[in-house]
Amino acid sequence: MIRTLIVEDDPRIAALHRGLLEGAGDFEVLGTAETLRVARVMAGTLHPDLLLLDVYLPDGRGLDLLREWRARSERVDAILLTAASDIPSVQDALALGAADYLVKPCTPERFALALDRVRERAALWGQDAVRQGHLDALFARPPAPASGLDPETLHRVRAALRGGGAYSASEIGQALGLSRVTAWRYLEHLVEAGEASAETDARGIGRPVKRYRRA
Repeated sequence: MIRTLIVEDDPRIAALHRGLLEGAGDFEVLGTAETLRVARVMAGTLHPDLLLLDVYLPDGRGLDLLREWRARSERVDAILLTAASDIPSVQDALALGAADYLVKPCTPERFALALDRVRERAALWGQDAVRQGHLDALFARPPAPASGLDPETLHRVRAALRGGGAYSASEIGQALGLSRVTAWRYLEHLVEAGEASAETDARGIGRPVKRYRRA
């Protein structure tokens, strides 16, 4: 579980973010801080893996908390979810290594993509070496869907491969309510983007089956 601290001074927005996190799976909400002072105390006590940060708080900037943790060499990821779209705030977030920057209001689909990015980064910390697809997840935005591909369906197919197994297009299609051909198109797109790999399974009776797994 990715232990998350929400830093947001509007209780209604904080409750909305909590619901999205709890519904996403893989995320445990440790609590909510409405001020920078409270956020510092909670972060120092709870040591979250992820900060969901607003920039403008009653007593300071959420980015100051991330900067302080970086100065202490504390490993924590961050998503900025804020009304602040000024260049200095964006530059600070980039310089401090935030996983993503979302401007309010953002859609649940865009929020889900940010959480995917955090999952990708969290999965890499224990590895000795990474492939180019892993590096792209760390340093670049996911490739844009090819013409005719729906971003939300692509997100669902990408998530279906996260379990670590090797799945056929038929199995992915059945799990997501898609036809085999539709699932195959999205899986092939992920292979071309370096996010998935394909292998031929010749076991069993009949034609060999192509199986896909996360790269």
